[in-house]
Amino acid sequence: MNASGADQQVVSSNGWDARLYRLWILYNTIAFVTVLTVGFLLALLGGNVLHLSLASGHVVVALVIATLGAALFGGVLGSLQWLVVRERVPVPRKEWVTANVGPALLAWLLVIMPAVIDAQNTHKNASTAYLLAASQSLALGPLLGLSQSVVLRKVTSRWKWWIGANLASWLIVDAAVYLLAELFGGSDALTAKGSIAEVYLTLIATTPLTGRALLWVLAPSATTLPTKPQSP
Repeated sequence: MNASGADQQVVSSNGWDARLYRLWILYNTIAFVTVLTVGFLLALLGGNVLHLSLASGHVVVALVIATLGAALFGGVLGSLQWLVVRERVPVPRKEWVTANVGPALLAWLLVIMPAVIDAQNTHKNASTAYLLAASQSLALGPLLGLSQSVVLRKVTSRWKWWIGANLASWLIVDAAVYLLAELFGGSDALTAKGSIAEVYLTLIATTPLTGRALLWVLAPSATTLPTKPQSP
C-alpha cells in the first residue's frame, strides 16, 4: 500500500512511465520509417511522371503531392503519437492528427517539393533530394511542437514547455550529428553527404528526448482535465 502510494507520488511529480516511454519511442520510430520509406519509393518510382507533369503545370502537381505527403505524415505520425497521449489526457485523435498535418504541409510546400523539383530540373537524383529535404523539414521540431501545444494547452498547464522541448531535442541531435561528423570524419545526415540510414537515425534519435519531455508535460500533477483515455 505504501509502495503504491510512493509510486503514485513519483508519477504525479515527473510523469515518468517506462511503458509509455518505450511506446513513444517505438511508435515515433515506426512513423518516421514509414513516412520516409513511402515517400522515398514514390519519388523513386514516380520521378519520370512528375518531371513530365512539371512542364505543363508544376504548381498544381506540387500542391497535390504536398497535400498527399502532409496527409500521410499527419495521419501516420499523429495517429501513433495519439496512442500514447490519450493514456494521459483526453485529447481527441482528430485534433492531434490535424496538429501534425499543418506543419507537414508547410514542410512539403516550402522545403520538400522545391528540392525535388529542382533536382529533376537539373537532372539530379530526385529520391536523394527528397530524403535530404525530408530530413531537414522534419527537423523543424519547434514548428510541430508549436502546433501540438495548441492542443495540449487545453489539458495541461505545462503546454508551453512542449514547444521548448521540441526545439531543444532537435538542436541537441543536430549538434551531436554535426560534431560526430567533424570529429570522426563521417557523413552528415543533414547535408548531401548523408546516407539514407543516417537520415533515419537522425530523426529517430530525437524520440527519447521528446518522449521524456512529453511524460513530464502530461504528468498527472500538471493536467487540467480528468486523465481518461479518449476513444477514436
